[in-house]
Amino acid sequence: MATESDQQAADGRARVNVGDVARLAGVSTATVSRVLNHPEAVRADKREAVRQACDALGYVMNGAARALSLNRTFTIGAVVPTIETQTFSRSLNAFQRRLHTAGYTLLLASSDFDPAVEMEEVTKLLGHGVDALMIVGRTHDPKMWERIDQQRVPCIQILAIDPQRPSIGYDNVAIGHLIADHLMQLDHADIGVIVGTPPTNDRVTDRIRGIRKRLASGGFKLPAERIVDDAFTLNEARQAALKMLSATTGRPTAIVCGNDQLAFGVLLAASAKGLKVPDDLSVVGFNNYDFAAHLAPPLTTVSVDLAQLGEQAADYLLRCLDNLPHPATSPRIETALIVRSSTGPAPVSATGKRRQRTARSTAA
Repeated sequence: MATESDQQAADGRARVNVGDVARLAGVSTATVSRVLNHPEAVRADKREAVRQACDALGYVMNGAARALSLNRTFTIGAVVPTIETQTFSRSLNAFQRRLHTAGYTLLLASSDFDPAVEMEEVTKLLGHGVDALMIVGRTHDPKMWERIDQQRVPCIQILAIDPQRPSIGYDNVAIGHLIADHLMQLDHADIGVIVGTPPTNDRVTDRIRGIRKRLASGGFKLPAERIVDDAFTLNEARQAALKMLSATTGRPTAIVCGNDQLAFGVLLAASAKGLKVPDDLSVVGFNNYDFAAHLAPPLTTVSVDLAQLGEQAADYLLRCLDNLPHPATSPRIETALIVRSSTGPAPVSATGKRRQRTARSTAA
């Protein structure tokens, strides 16, 4: 049987092997092997010497042989709803950087917010032999967990807190409560919500629960007709806001959005309707995208440390794969309400009507 050292490349030249790399780097073949498989266990100067030798010789490691000898493919899978927003691209960038440093390759799939597609992609990744998985949210097909558990693959959920499974995220109910409290402090109670909430988007569903909870504490409601739950793009949010703001009666004085991209669409709709933000309408986004501070007016939003999210998710999986201890409780990601110029006091006319209703309710 041919070995790696005597195999021939397609052009007839002998394939570069570990011995060639070791000779050029001035180290042993064992050191080269450790650098390729467990770089953290080798001194930085030797790692660099091996890296430079690999680059100079064009050495490509035999991944199949490596996987067979170590019972590990050095690949980690991730399935996210979409890669079109910074919500996922930021966290994925940090996630991949951490994995790359540890010698792992990221295999990425998008579910387009479809739980059936998520199930298919997770199954495919397991079939490819990934060593670990990252998924989004805490709502998934139970059969998916059966397959993950059957393969004994470590899995981390991000952007939500799940008391039953490993997860890294934040309390979305509390964040919804915080957003509503900010608006109510400005005398807003007629609030609209524009989001994209398929069955698996527990993050947005929880934020709506938090908004409702805070409104209820002040004696107000968030009626179903004030919630648009099928807006996933800027244009869909713009169209939804145009319809919401065209109401002859009961027009909201504030709109809360599922992310900053949707909030941008609402700002465009307000401008098209001749409404001033925040004089006539307050707008709140989520995730503090790069452009949020540069909109006109700058957008009030919730800042989430998405890079921290990706890094901690990677660290959790790497600790699992190295059989190292990890925190017993799910870590919380830092969040903060960033108040900018897109939110202001509710229009005087709306405030007066609300006070009249409250007075009549009290008298009754």
